[in-house]
Amino acid sequence: MIEDQHLIKKLKQKNLKTLDKVYLTYKEEFFLFARTFSISEEDIADVYQETVICFYENIQKGKLNKLTSSLKTYLFAIGKFKIYRQIKKNKLSYEDDLIIHSDEEIKIFEVEVSNKRQKVLKEAFNYLGKKCKKVLELYYYEGLTLDEIQNFLNYSSKDVLKSQKSRCLKQLKELVKKRDE
Repeated sequence: MIEDQHLIKKLKQKNLKTLDKVYLTYKEEFFLFARTFSISEEDIADVYQETVICFYENIQKGKLNKLTSSLKTYLFAIGKFKIYRQIKKNKLSYEDDLIIHSDEEIKIFEVEVSNKRQKVLKEAFNYLGKKCKKVLELYYYEGLTLDEIQNFLNYSSKDVLKSQKSRCLKQLKELVKKRDE
């Protein structure tokens, strides 16, 4: 809990390395948790991105100053709500298959995320060009919309920015894959 509160303090100061640490620490566990709801991997990835962004925004807007649970439990609660919303959005009926998890059940998923994996992603990110780094930081860490990024970085169109973001993510994935080998 003390470590979690320290992370909240650093995030209030817009420390993006701390946000990166939070993101990487809980990603694999969140995917394991989310798979119990039978939604696609793509939807899980989107939900996780939205969850981390929402968490960060709650801190920046002063909605979260002190944790009353573990940081992980807080993140997973946001994520669970977003999963339900995604299921509803997809108009899929999982009422019979839906597994509801309590905070105690969520704690089962508290498995240490490999420091190596975090290090690999950070190293790979450092090999990206300045443009790619900036686009990904603004989108994933700052939570800006594509329209906001387009205006901020003076892209000619939103489609050009989408293509750039897609290429950057693909490049990052390839860099991570090379380092994992």
